[in-house]
Amino acid sequence: MFSAGLLNAQTYSLITTTETYSNLANPVSLNNGQVWEMPDYIIPIGFDFWYFHSTVDTLFFFETAPAMLSTSDEEGGFHKIIIPFGASLVDRGYGTAHSLSPLSYELTGDIGNRIFKMEWKNVGFLFELLVNNTLNDFVNFQLWLYEASGNIEIHYGPSQILNPDYAYADESGPSVTLIPDYDYDMDTISTKSLWLQGNPLYPSMVESDDFFYLNGSILPNTVYQFNNLTVENAGFNIEVPVVYPNPVVDILNIRLKNVINPATVIICDMTGRKVYNASINPDQVGDMQIPVSDLTNGIYLLIIKQGKEIHTSRFIKA
Repeated sequence: MFSAGLLNAQTYSLITTTETYSNLANPVSLNNGQVWEMPDYIIPIGFDFWYFHSTVDTLFFFETAPAMLSTSDEEGGFHKIIIPFGASLVDRGYGTAHSLSPLSYELTGDIGNRIFKMEWKNVGFLFELLVNNTLNDFVNFQLWLYEASGNIEIHYGPSQILNPDYAYADESGPSVTLIPDYDYDMDTISTKSLWLQGNPLYPSMVESDDFFYLNGSILPNTVYQFNNLTVENAGFNIEVPVVYPNPVVDILNIRLKNVINPATVIICDMTGRKVYNASINPDQVGDMQIPVSDLTNGIYLLIIKQGKEIHTSRFIKA
């Protein structure tokens, strides 16, 4: 299932899809078995990641909120924030000596095509603990940051939310948000902040300094992909390519226009591993044909790079 949303002059576009959720294969623990309530860990991305017109290489838990990541740990100034699952979360091992909700990350892929993955595993809900003194409900999710494209993905895994009023503090659902600027001193957010709203199966994206929430819980195996549409100080000379067929069995066609400098086509699998790399000459006309019959069935990331310009899209090998 796929759906897409796009705002004019937008920094990111939204694609909603489904993909089988998997725990991180080789995670690096942040809490190292310690029970957390207000985590205060430093999270190295492992590469320079482009986010709203600047690059960052480290993330922090914003004011020790478990589901809000910031590009700054300062108590003041401006913060860029990512909220993959806006709810008050807590370690399900709270009140014991051992964590039941690991916070961890890993870095996959080759240099230039790496993916940073942050995982919240088996996390509980704080208001359920405060009201009922139980931690029965839980959620699993991951944040993925792509080095090559600047794309952001949020993957959602198994969950149990029997008490949504406690989970979402009487809101209609969780918030999923990209905030380009939060003014700590004025306690205001940018009007360019991006929020998901509506049905979690096919949400729409709204740009606002108001707060928006999804209507209900996010189903397991849901993926929200935020495609980076701009690069700092770069005007796009490559017109948006037409990629077909999708899904594809044997030959993937790419219809290109206005290639004025040598460009590169890269295909990566969802681990960040590069499976195809070819150059495009400025004088090339017509469709570029890429044989994909030897690829394993699944979802792939198509990246077209021309200098600092990057266009990304997905296709399915069937």
